[in-house]
Formats: sequence, C-alpha cells, structure tokens
Amino acid sequence: MGRTYAACLGAIALSGSIVSGLLANSSPDSILIQSITVLFPFAGLGWFVGQAADQAVRHSVEMDFRRRVEQMKNKE
Repeated sequence: MGRTYAACLGAIALSGSIVSGLLANSSPDSILIQSITVLFPFAGLGWFVGQAADQAVRHSVEMDFRRRVEQMKNKE
C-alpha cells in the first residue's frame, strides 16, 4: 500500500507543480526542477502514510480474526 500511496501523492504533487509553473509562465527548465524537487518529498510522505495505513488495516483484520476464533472456541 505504501508504494501505491507514494505513486499517487507524488503524481499529484508533480502535476500540481507543473500546472502552477505553466500558470506562472515559468520556463520549462524551472518547472522541471521545481516539479522534481516537489515529487520526492511527497512520494516519501505518501509511502509513510501508506505503510501506516497498511499496518492499521492488518492489525484490525488480525484482531477481528482472533476475536472470531475465540468466539468459535467458546461456542464449543
């Protein structure tokens, strides 16, 4: 999930930076430098958030599974 979030957040940041540069009539070189500079921190942030979300979902599913197994044991 971390790679997916990293790709999404990085792509959004890259696109936003390109649009911002185009609206400001910046040169292609400065747009490219700004966009790449913004891409990596946002991709890193996306990876971190994705990993945290993955861990939270795994933990929740595992706890639910353990609770259900315990309920099944108690019924017997």
